[in-house]
Order: sequence, then structure tokens, then C-alpha cells
Amino acid sequence: MALPAIEMSEALLNAFYKSTNNEAPAGLNEQVETVMTSDDTFIQKVKGLDSITESFKIPNDVGELLFDVLLYNFFSEDSQRLGETFFEGEEWEQIEAAIIDRGSELMNILLYLQECQDSEINYSLDDYLDEYLVAEDDFDSEEHEVYEAILKNRDAIEEGDLQTMVEISQNNSDSALDDQLLPLLLFFKTEDSLDKKYEIIKSSGTNPGFQGAFLAALSHFKI
Repeated sequence: MALPAIEMSEALLNAFYKSTNNEAPAGLNEQVETVMTSDDTFIQKVKGLDSITESFKIPNDVGELLFDVLLYNFFSEDSQRLGETFFEGEEWEQIEAAIIDRGSELMNILLYLQECQDSEINYSLDDYLDEYLVAEDDFDSEEHEVYEAILKNRDAIEEGDLQTMVEISQNNSDSALDDQLLPLLLFFKTEDSLDKKYEIIKSSGTNPGFQGAFLAALSHFKI
């Protein structure tokens, strides 16, 4: 049985290439899986993943989604091998310093979905905003700014359909979430099919490759 991170990385890469009417290059998913499942240090894995994205000319923003999945896999799988005390040591401090500017909001949502899975509760946008993010010390400042476009449109988001999500993303094109806003909103509209969401991204997305990849990673999280 494939690791969740492997399934997510394959899904996001396939969605990225499909959105540009291409197929994932031969050997790409296998190379990513090799990095994910290796016993290398995390920094070595990051370098390996960056080398793959550069070799296959994968855009930087999609590469950062892969980085988030790699980091999620580190927390969910590698940490079991390294032990809890690893995160109290100097090596982890060095890792944190090295990756402080890496990744996207995908990682936050993946950790939230993992928490939902562990607690056996249903995920929702309201729960993510009101129960998960508020637990973060800096939510009132940095995170509030990041999610401002969502916070000020909560009623419209709750009552609206997929087209409403498009309109909200278009009207907040200068949001700190940028291209992440649309797939994030679409993901939490659980009553709609994934195919419809991909169609919306392909027809109305500002960056369909990245946005389709973002949605695919979330949608293939097993919960």
C-alpha cells in the first residue's frame, strides 16, 4: 500500500500535467517516490526533490507543493523512525532555519486534515479557521492577513456555489493567498464533485497547472 504522501505527490503531478494537456514524464513519479521513501536526512531529501523539479522543468510553485508533501511525509513517517526527541535537538533547529521560506499553505491544511483524521472528526472551512488556525500563536497577525480574503467573505463562501468561489477569487486577486485561494475554496465545497472543480480551474483559474495540483493534493488525502 502506497504511503499517503506518494499518492498525493502523484495526484498533484498528474493534475499539473493534465491541466496543460500533457502526461507526466516517464520516471518522474518513481523518482519522487524514491526520494520520499529514502532514509536520507531531510535536507538531503529536499536537495534530491529540488534536483528532480529542476531536471523535469517543473515550475517553482508546483515544486513548493511537492516540498510540502515531502515535509508532511517527514512528520507523518520519518518522525516515527527518528523519535519524538529529534524535534527537540539541534538538527531539527537547523532544518527549520533552512526551510523557513519554503512551501505554501498546503502544508497547513494537510496538518489540519491529519488532525481531523486522528480525532475522527469531519473537516470544514469553519473548523479550519475557527478551531485549527486560532490555536496558532501568530494567527491574529500573520495568518489573519493571509486568510483575510476568506474571513471577510465567509457568508458568501458558505452560501455560494462553485461559481461564487471563482468570483471571490477573482475579486481578491491581490490576496496574500494569490493562486492558492481558488483551489482552497473549491476543496472545502464538499458537496460538489472533484471533476466539476477541475473544470472550474481549467476554465477560470489564473494558474490552472498549480491550482489543479493544489486541489489534487488535498483531494487525495485519505480521511
